[in-house]
Amino acid sequence: VLEARESDRADRMPGLARWQYGRAHEGISYDLEIDTSMLTAQECALLIQQQFRL
Repeated sequence: VLEARESDRADRMPGLARWQYGRAHEGISYDLEIDTSMLTAQECALLIQQQFRL
């Protein structure tokens, strides 16, 4: 999914997403992780609202 999104964007160098994948979030913990490839925008928004009681 990540590489498909990368190829859809004209301003991205091919292979950069794969290179960054393991590095960008290394050693960082998050309050919430959402798989945007599996959920609609509305489902993502609902999860955020529920997690942070908005």
